[in-house]
Amino acid sequence: MHVCVADERFDATFHTNVLVNASGYCQYIPPGILKSTCYIDVRWFPFDVQKCDLKFGSWTHNGWLLDLQMLDVDTSTYIPNGEWDLVGVPAKRNELYYDCCKEPYPDVTFTVTMRRRTLYYGLNLLIPCVLISGLALLVFLLPADSGEKISLGKE
Repeated sequence: MHVCVADERFDATFHTNVLVNASGYCQYIPPGILKSTCYIDVRWFPFDVQKCDLKFGSWTHNGWLLDLQMLDVDTSTYIPNGEWDLVGVPAKRNELYYDCCKEPYPDVTFTVTMRRRTLYYGLNLLIPCVLISGLALLVFLLPADSGEKISLGKE
């Protein structure tokens, strides 16, 4: 099994057991933290929603030798983040057929969907910008003969 991750410190050689039951069902649960990079779309910042696809599959074993199955995503140990809300983690099983081979190559793709929390950016970025822009426009409502507009409040 080959694992491609963005973090090179993942220890794939750590000794773990494969759980096998009487029907032949095998379950391999390696310990580790997988880190990945995703394309970030900031067109709607700070009201953006980000989606990141994480694809798990085998490069060496086909679907006749390895049957990947999905389990429900368990978010009970998810730790909430101050900047992001976890919207959902739907999963989909795919089977790819290549020109070279007649057997399928299955993979499971998890789509992590996150929504940015906008309160911080609203209070510290958007509201001050809107207020300053509004005050700049109100300058045009002052009479032209009022003289120096900066010292208008001081008589």
